[in-house]
Amino acid sequence: MRVDTLRIVGSSGTNKVMTGELARLSKRHLSRFLPKPKKAGSGAIVFSFDADLAQLALRYHRTCTRVLWDLYQSDAARLEPLYDELLADVGADDRQVFRNGDGISVRARNVSAFAAGERQIVGAVKNAIIDGMASRGVDLSVQPQQPDVELVVRMRDDILTVSVDLAGRSMSKRGYRRDAGEAPLREHMAAVLLMLARYNPRTDILLEPMAGSGTIAIEGALMARATPLWRDDTKLTAHSLPAFEGRSWDAEPLFADAQPAVIANEIDGTVVTAMRRNIARAGVETDLAVVEGDFRELDVQRVAALARRRNPDLTRGLILSNPPFGRRLTPDDLAGLYRDLGRFCAQFAGWRAGFLVANPDFESLFGQRPAVKKPLTNASLRGYFYLYEL
Repeated sequence: MRVDTLRIVGSSGTNKVMTGELARLSKRHLSRFLPKPKKAGSGAIVFSFDADLAQLALRYHRTCTRVLWDLYQSDAARLEPLYDELLADVGADDRQVFRNGDGISVRARNVSAFAAGERQIVGAVKNAIIDGMASRGVDLSVQPQQPDVELVVRMRDDILTVSVDLAGRSMSKRGYRRDAGEAPLREHMAAVLLMLARYNPRTDILLEPMAGSGTIAIEGALMARATPLWRDDTKLTAHSLPAFEGRSWDAEPLFADAQPAVIANEIDGTVVTAMRRNIARAGVETDLAVVEGDFRELDVQRVAALARRRNPDLTRGLILSNPPFGRRLTPDDLAGLYRDLGRFCAQFAGWRAGFLVANPDFESLFGQRPAVKKPLTNASLRGYFYLYEL
């Protein structure tokens, strides 16, 4: 069955966050309200395909991991009927998805419920698309490395969906974080935390007390201005698709007048050096103050002084962090760290504090009752996001 939908995929439990960010971007850049997305689980939002909205997401949407154009769906339970159905759908499709001579690749995700293996599914889909396009006079070839068009096969509720990956890459890999350090927080998840914590750069100082490679701080500075995700020379699949032909991909920050005040504190000098390199690659040096030292030695007065250099109008804000959860610290050291973090935050009256932690002891040791407690997964690590009103 032919479909024509835009699917924006993220981590489990982030569909409302992704919708909120896209609504903000749509109102600013497209001057229109975002339509209500269709239900697609807790980690995806789906709309009727709209090239303007797809391009907006590809340029600016920071909380997702994939932007997909859904083309075909099938409830076939075996390979032969899957191939036959896709072959007929592709052959009768009048959309210009591929150009003559394109190289394609197909990858499968979450297809374990199908009666055949992943490689067999990939082969059936690949053959159906190549044969179906050949019947329309369009020659395609298999190009596993650096394809012109990357196709994704996913399965949900016994329905296989074949989609074009419009970025052709993970949206989470922005390119600035080459020095990731240990246990890095993925870039899109840092953006999710900022949205969940209601970060507003026009009213909030942003303080990351255990910054590591600087992902939260960098994403905060970039999100404040709605800076494009990619450098101008980054190649995305959509750039060469006929559906996007003639479009300009030049992009400027949507909120260029924002004046974020972001402070990143890190105790390890070697990690600080790596973080500074990441900050420079991201181009946010003027928005971000780096402090080397123990967060326990920071106080409200010093944080306020650092923030005034970037935006003198900000006096309160948000503490946001992904603190250690136990692999590199002893249980006693970890308990002490969580208690100290609670005492540290208590001095910032009127602020908010948010933490993504994969340790069940955090809540009791921190010493305050969270206003929000939300299950959240970073990569394969399950934890909770806690938001406190200080």
